[in-house]
Amino acid sequence: MTGAISLEALAAYIRDAFRDVHMDTSTPDLFFFAGEERKFPFATIVTHDTEHDYHSELDRDGVFRLNLGVSKESFQKLFPEPDPNVDYADLDVVLPHPVYARMFWLCVLNPSHETLHVLRPYLKEAHAIQLQRGARG
Repeated sequence: MTGAISLEALAAYIRDAFRDVHMDTSTPDLFFFAGEERKFPFATIVTHDTEHDYHSELDRDGVFRLNLGVSKESFQKLFPEPDPNVDYADLDVVLPHPVYARMFWLCVLNPSHETLHVLRPYLKEAHAIQLQRGARG
């Protein structure tokens, strides 16, 4: 493993990887939107637990979670069968999102550079899906 990427470096990478990304920083979490449509992010970086989303134990010091919305096909290739033994608190492991997996969101806590390299095609896909949604209105 090449070491975890900092939250700041990950946010900068996502913001800079695409020319039309808007990063909403109005909360402690970061929301990344593609194009003009600002209703649904294509990626988020979450930094704390909530009443409904506590499975990743994000209240641990320095822990954050990258979340991406991908296509059903990509999601099912990564996760062909539900795994009842998923540990959503594992660092640097690509997992189905603990709350939004049914909407084809994946996640990873404190990704390493290697894991980000693996996720790049999914990040591009999430961005493209969001642009398509925005174009449909």
